[in-house]
Amino acid sequence: MLKKKTRFIVLILYIIFNPLIITAQIKGVIVETGTRVPIDFADVLLFEKGKEQPVLHTIPDSKGHFSLSGVKAGEYTLMVRLVGFDIYTKPNIQISGVSVLDLGFIEMNPLEQGLAEVEIVAQKKQIIYKLDKRVIEAAGSLLADGGSAVDILENTPSVRVNAEGEVTFRGSSGFLVYVDGKPSVFSGSQALEQIPSGQIQNIEIITTPSARHDTDGDVGIINIITKKHFGGGLSGMVNVSGSTVLSRNIDFLVTQQSKASRWFLGGAWTERLRESSFNQDKTTIIDDLTTISQSDGPRESNNFNYSLKAGYVYSLPATTLNIDFEGGYGGRTRSGDLDYKEVKRSNGDEESGDYFSRDEYDLHETYFQGNVGFDHQFHKKGHQLTGNFYLKYGGDALEYFQSDLFDKNNVQQQGHRAWEDEHRWTVRTNLDYVFPYSESGRLEAGHQYFSYLEDGDYRMDFWDPEKQGFYDREDIYNTFYFQRGIHSIYAIVADRYKAFDFQLGVRGEHTHRVLESSKEWANRTVNRFELFPSIHLGYTFPNDHHLMASFSYRTTRPQLFYMEPYITYRDYYSAEIGNPDILPEYIYVYELNYRKNIGEHAVSATLFHRNRKDKIERLRVPYEAGVTLDSMANVGNDYATGLELSIQAQPLRWWNLTLNSSYYYYKVKNKLEISGGADETSRNYEIMLNNGFAAGKNTRIQLDGNLVGPSVTTQGKTDAFWYMNLSVRQQMLNRKLTGTLAFRDVFNSARYNSHITTANLESVTKIRPKYPLITLTLSYTFNSFKQRSSQSKEDHDLFEGTNH
Repeated sequence: MLKKKTRFIVLILYIIFNPLIITAQIKGVIVETGTRVPIDFADVLLFEKGKEQPVLHTIPDSKGHFSLSGVKAGEYTLMVRLVGFDIYTKPNIQISGVSVLDLGFIEMNPLEQGLAEVEIVAQKKQIIYKLDKRVIEAAGSLLADGGSAVDILENTPSVRVNAEGEVTFRGSSGFLVYVDGKPSVFSGSQALEQIPSGQIQNIEIITTPSARHDTDGDVGIINIITKKHFGGGLSGMVNVSGSTVLSRNIDFLVTQQSKASRWFLGGAWTERLRESSFNQDKTTIIDDLTTISQSDGPRESNNFNYSLKAGYVYSLPATTLNIDFEGGYGGRTRSGDLDYKEVKRSNGDEESGDYFSRDEYDLHETYFQGNVGFDHQFHKKGHQLTGNFYLKYGGDALEYFQSDLFDKNNVQQQGHRAWEDEHRWTVRTNLDYVFPYSESGRLEAGHQYFSYLEDGDYRMDFWDPEKQGFYDREDIYNTFYFQRGIHSIYAIVADRYKAFDFQLGVRGEHTHRVLESSKEWANRTVNRFELFPSIHLGYTFPNDHHLMASFSYRTTRPQLFYMEPYITYRDYYSAEIGNPDILPEYIYVYELNYRKNIGEHAVSATLFHRNRKDKIERLRVPYEAGVTLDSMANVGNDYATGLELSIQAQPLRWWNLTLNSSYYYYKVKNKLEISGGADETSRNYEIMLNNGFAAGKNTRIQLDGNLVGPSVTTQGKTDAFWYMNLSVRQQMLNRKLTGTLAFRDVFNSARYNSHITTANLESVTKIRPKYPLITLTLSYTFNSFKQRSSQSKEDHDLFEGTNH
């Protein structure tokens, strides 16, 4: 018995004090030879003498700095590898009592050809995990060629795209979209669809943002990193694509790099079409009137953007100055041409009708945006001050609705037109300071001012069946003014002790919001100050086991269209109205991530929990006979707890396999009686299996399968569905020309089925995407366009019409 107790005590003491055993740290900075440009995302591997597998593995930060902690006494070889560069090795590293070994600058020699020429023979990791974000490699998905940012997110765990093309992550659409750290031209799903995949280097998903980031977005921030040329001289690239549903895209980027400066010029002409067959059965009950309707027919939409951009960067010995500008015209159109049958029953009487329903929707704006910034480096490494000023103007912005109802003789029976003219201004200024107080520690502080202003008016015309013409509804005319200003300050402390990393931060935000309209009863002014803490912890165990834990407190502030106090129409039988009293959501996000690199393979698992207060959700209620009314409301609280698993393996030299899956328990606790809903729970799951095959030196094949589990809201549910995709990429002309043929939903299995059930409304919507959906993309690079390499959603972007 005494021996067992002694062994137990020894074991406990070993577990406690083993991490404290004196070990060494190896650090350095990885840069490109000649230019001294920092290189991030390279694989830094440490091999112990006599062993074939690395004992430690890490990835540099954005400045090229890396650190390997917990190195025991012995002889080692350091290896650094990255696609597009020669492999760097440093043998005979002796560790014996040295606490910190600084290797200084490690220079990587670029290969003679650019990145586009070697991506066939060297496979990148698809997802890279860092302390406060995950990085999705754009070149990892062949299906993304000719697509958008949505397509690149295809195999990301817990990302889902509904039939309307709206992206959700972990069950929420509350995320911010940035481009190179600045606000995107558009917001949400529309922003992701507007950015051509050919101009994207990688995508950062920040699920628990630190205090330096905006607090909006309950599931975090999606930051699009665009391609940039870092080789000398003039280079460029052109991408052209088209599909069987007549989607088309052409984009280009030309850039000139010299010793102290770089300029670029780019543009895009994009029209992304989505076509689906739409069927909806709906029953509404208003007092003693029951209306049963059926809509059936094609629906289509087009997300379009025509833009030009330019920028210039000039580097002084200690300061870098940059300026960029973008202008364009973009938006979204949607239309439907449906057969509409209706039966009305009241007090024993019955009336039926057979009609054609035709509706159109057009949301567009002409926009101009610019950014001016600087980055000053002080004498001490890592000591810096950065600043940015961002301005965007959206002019001639118009939101147009048209809905008409014709009988079978093509005589118009009902209809309306609606116009919402708007002007939009966005301003953001940032000043950020970083002070390294030690070799591994730093303090950060900064201030940000953000302002969004929108003003305009709304009017409607209705059809008069007797006069066979439209008339103005003066009682509906409304003017509106909306302005939200946010002053933010933040502070962060970050450091590393041996194998332990931490980052603690807090952000304070004062919000001033004004909402005014012709409906004076809906005028609102809000002033609010709030604190948002964040915590990020990391620990590297022996044998390259990494554990990261994080916490972030977030909010989702209501957008303007959530609050507009007047009725608009999506089509003849679907109306919408805002809620000026809707409250912000407040979210607590917790994450625990484990990752392990095993030679060429990698495994990562993330356990997460999200608790959201005052959840904002679209509710649907009967409005008039056969017409439903949608509004946004705080329906209650919701909770999501789940696990995301990612396995990246290379079973054979020519075969790369990635398995991404997620499973989470979701609960909505309904507190709004008017919704007619109840507390709902669901067990949501997604499984994505991606196979990449190297069929020769210049050919790659990708086959992936997607299984999407069901989901719930306070009023209904969406059924599960599955589909498979196939794509082939061929490189030609000495790898300067690349052609990709992508076939989505190969077996025509994707189906979107949605059910809504309340006391006085029942709606079943079925959507089937147009088949086949095949895309051909051609990409050409000239003068060895070379981007800074990086390591290698569930995009079910197949449907149109889910919000009907």
